[in-house]
Parts: sequence; C-alpha cells; structure tokens
Amino acid sequence: MLWYKAWLETRGRFLVSLCAISIIIAFFVHHAEHVITPEPKRETYFLLFFVHHYLAGLWILSVVLLGMGGLLRERAIGTSSLTLALPVSRTRVVGVQIALGILEAILLAVLPWSVILFTTDLAGRTFPASQAVFYILLLISGGLVYFALAVLISSLIEGEYTAPAVVYGLVVLSGIIFSSVDSLRPYADLWRFMGGDNYFNHVTYLLSGPFPWFGALTALVVAALMLLASVAVIQKREF
Repeated sequence: MLWYKAWLETRGRFLVSLCAISIIIAFFVHHAEHVITPEPKRETYFLLFFVHHYLAGLWILSVVLLGMGGLLRERAIGTSSLTLALPVSRTRVVGVQIALGILEAILLAVLPWSVILFTTDLAGRTFPASQAVFYILLLISGGLVYFALAVLISSLIEGEYTAPAVVYGLVVLSGIIFSSVDSLRPYADLWRFMGGDNYFNHVTYLLSGPFPWFGALTALVVAALMLLASVAVIQKREF
C-alpha cells in the first residue's frame, strides 16, 4: 500500500519529466544528426557527449521535483494526518518514498538514454552500448546527491513551492560560486563527474579509462548521509 501511495503522489511529476526529457532529447539528436558531416562516427560520439550534458541538466531539474514529496508537503496540503494514521512507522513511510524516488531517478536516466540510442540507430549510426552504460552510471551515482539534497530540504522546510525554490536556488548559486571563484573550482567536480568530462578522450571522442568507482562511491555516501539525516529529521518533527 505504501508503495502504491508513493507512486500516486509522484507519478505525475515522474511521467511529465520522462516524456519531456525523452521528447526534447530525441528531437535534439534527430535534428543534430542531419548536420553531421565528413567524419560521422567521431562527430556522432561528440554529439552524444554534448547531449549527455544536456540530459544531465534536465535530469537534475526532474529529480529535484521527485525529491519534493514527503510528510512536510503532505502537511502543507492537509493530508499528513491520513498517512500518519497508517499502522507503520515514519521511518518506513519516508524510506518507501525515498526508495521509489531513487528508482524513478534511475529510470529517468536509463530510458532517455535508450531513446538516444534508438534515435541514433534510426539514423544509421552506432554508439557503443558500453559507453552509454558508462554515461548512465556517472549520471546516477553523481546526480543522486541532488535528489538527496531535495529530500533533505523538503524535510526541513515546509511548503509546496518553498522547498523546491530553495533547492533550485542552492543548485544555481553553488554553480555560479564554484565556477567564478578560482580557489573553489576544484570542488565543482560533481558536474564534470556526471558529464564524464574527466574521462573524455579528445582523440576518439569516447570515455576512456576504468570507471571511477571511488568517486561514484564517495558521491553515493554523501547522498546516503543526507537521506539518513532526512529520516532523522522527520522522526523528530511534530505533526
């Protein structure tokens, strides 16, 4: 029941995000394929590297919306009393909401990349599946930090629109600060990590080297700590 309830609460945001991302990405790839000339294979690889960055931006916007649910939002719209009356702990309620959000975030990375590969294949061009998996794993492992941040903020700040506004503001502000202050640029690696910049081979236009498991694990640990903090905050709040 909790899974179905969580799905009902997020399906609108998830389905709209999935459709919007897939349509935008498919249109972009289809249009760009028509202007590729002389060296089609390498240009296709570079195009998909660029498209992945575009996808990453849309994905972040979407997962922030997915993380904007929770008991505080339910209290803001007057439905939290029904959820709290269920014979389950707050930890389980929040845990199910987080788990479903993570699953939806993964699908928002995998399905649009499937659309990219399908659109490219229709144009008679090929792209290594292993490269697509590399891009997807970078996006998910690094990007779940943004989902966790959204969940944490939505556990601290009440309001259906206030919480997402704060998260989007933090994302934009951090990007501006890290990119404009030289001493802070080394700490802006999360976006480059998600985009694959550090592994992009400028000769082959493919991602090269072993997958950065340490960086992925570090980002996932940060995300997990924020999610655990969110659960702890909800457990102590008065409703």
